[in-house]
Amino acid sequence: MDKPTILQFDDEAYQEYQELQQAVLEGKAAKKKPTYEQLLTSINNAMKNIKADFKYGDLIPRKYLNKFVIQKYGTDKVFRVELVGYWRLLYTIIGDETKIIAFILEYMDHDKYNKLFGYNKR
Repeated sequence: MDKPTILQFDDEAYQEYQELQQAVLEGKAAKKKPTYEQLLTSINNAMKNIKADFKYGDLIPRKYLNKFVIQKYGTDKVFRVELVGYWRLLYTIIGDETKIIAFILEYMDHDKYNKLFGYNKR
């Protein structure tokens, strides 16, 4: 029997997600690519895929998880899903005998992602 996968958001990530939904509803234009609508669609598709397979994302190698990242998210198991326009969605897995929770930590643009994980520009 497969355990159901439940999606939950970090409070801050959920607030940003709601703001993105509101921006799409109001027809606001993004300052740069991708559009808010493209980003929201990409996030929704990623969440659908995670719900279908909680291991959908790529596990970020431990060597890229510095102390700040582990402290910020409270885990050393962070998964990444690539979104439209080089954005990234980060999540972790919490589970017990009855269910699996895919906990959405944050979504961010590529520059913020590179800075957070210490990737250097070439």
